[in-house]
Amino acid sequence: MSKGGKSVSFKVPTSKLATGADAWIANRGAEPASDREGGTVTALKPVEAAPAEAPKEKMSRFTIDVPESLHRRVKMQCAARGQKMADVMRDLLEREFPAS
Repeated sequence: MSKGGKSVSFKVPTSKLATGADAWIANRGAEPASDREGGTVTALKPVEAAPAEAPKEKMSRFTIDVPESLHRRVKMQCAARGQKMADVMRDLLEREFPAS
């Protein structure tokens, strides 16, 4: 780059989303009460906190290789049931290897 190169400054326009996003970050425990027609956030309404759960056991990961056809069948069935593959696999393993 040569000395005397042209300097260009950029002005970032303030968007309506930025104020809504900032409000969400500041009030993470609140739910936006938005104008459904316009999509603008008009206020934040508090949300009841979920009951505190007992500390979960530390997770560990393992990897297995399965045929693509099996993977596809499992993935399609889980999607049809609205379940996560990992949750289904954990349930299967728990049933096969119950705690003593």
